[in-house]
Amino acid sequence: MKNNRSTQLDHNFLTEYKLSTAPPPTDALFWKMWNACQDIANETLNTQFIQEIKSGTLNPVHYGGFNISDAYYCFKGAQDYLNAMDRASNPTLKAFLHKKYNSYQKYNDTFPKTWRIKDAEGIVPSEVCKLYSKFESMVASHQEPIYALIVMIPCEYLWAWLASQLSPTSSKNLYAPWITGNNDPNGAYAMGNFLEEYQKENPIDEKLATQLYTQAITYEYQNFNTALSS
Repeated sequence: MKNNRSTQLDHNFLTEYKLSTAPPPTDALFWKMWNACQDIANETLNTQFIQEIKSGTLNPVHYGGFNISDAYYCFKGAQDYLNAMDRASNPTLKAFLHKKYNSYQKYNDTFPKTWRIKDAEGIVPSEVCKLYSKFESMVASHQEPIYALIVMIPCEYLWAWLASQLSPTSSKNLYAPWITGNNDPNGAYAMGNFLEEYQKENPIDEKLATQLYTQAITYEYQNFNTALSS
């Protein structure tokens, strides 16, 4: 029940690319973008979907519907990160984007057995999910590849932050595995620390970065907020 859209960074990967999973410096771009969107994060925490995860009262049908709609996003998204990776020149950035692609592919391979769907064509996603998918494709195809990494961070960190806010949870809660499984910000922190190193030699338009980040986290909020009605 972990956020399967998160990028799985193993010890060997972190060592090879000299990545730290400690919280980024307080003045890092990572925190500037997060702080600019703290109100959206709080709104997400207070959605009915997340609060029913916390209480264990979420209808499993709604949980399943949310995941199937999200499958549309993941089926569509895998190619986006491959496209961004092909355009990237920085070795660590290429590796991050390739990891993201592999994470999506691995997750997508579970859908035929778990949810009995094999691709995006048979899914009726929420309108928000379709818009989020189009937005991601636009960034991956038309912005510099570093911004494809930046629009990954809201998903990577928001879900971990939400889980931290819901912890601790009762073992009797049906959704306890969702909470405990997502309560891990290490991947997001590694991305934030990489941005600090990347910026030393490569310019990042922080205004553009924050705009894209804000749009991505807004879609995350809307996905949760409409999960019980769409």
